[in-house]
Amino acid sequence: MKELDTEVKELLKERNELNNDIRDLDWAKIIKLEKENEELHRKVEWLDKDKKRMEREKENLNRQVSNSRTKKWFNTVKMILLIGIIDLIIMPIIVTLLAIPLQWIFLGIGIVTFFGTLIIVNYMSGTAQFNSGEIRKALTTSVITVYLIFVPLIAFGSIQIPNDGAVKAIIQNFTWIVGIIIIFYFVSRTIEEYAKIKKS
Repeated sequence: MKELDTEVKELLKERNELNNDIRDLDWAKIIKLEKENEELHRKVEWLDKDKKRMEREKENLNRQVSNSRTKKWFNTVKMILLIGIIDLIIMPIIVTLLAIPLQWIFLGIGIVTFFGTLIIVNYMSGTAQFNSGEIRKALTTSVITVYLIFVPLIAFGSIQIPNDGAVKAIIQNFTWIVGIIIIFYFVSRTIEEYAKIKKS
């Protein structure tokens, strides 16, 4: 009988030890599962970020595909013609009808050409935001356009050069100003390309 009690006690002790082992194992499993859960959450967050990035790229690609080459060029030609009509027909009509001094036409042409070129260049690039290259192209184009309209009007006597010293100096040196802007355009592009090559 005594031996039986001893065996029962030993069995109970073993059972308690087994229960403790099971509890320890369960606790270790819980910790392990929590770590795995945290890792999965991190992976899900990373995948969400990656998904958003991919969606942005897909949206950009879709925009570029929807503006296929032929359609793009056709729309660009239409925009260029519209800017030409505004610069060469509408602006002179407004200046004549409102009896505005002819000199103000150059400001209007410059502004219309600048923003028109900016929109065209951005449209052709297929990106949502403007970059420094697009602004540089728009600025150079608007200055050259004003120059190409201004020089014939001065040459054929349609516009009289004012006697004011500062204005006269600017008008007489306008070719140099345009030349500097064109040189700046090409030099800055060269520097930009060189920086890109050096980075890669």
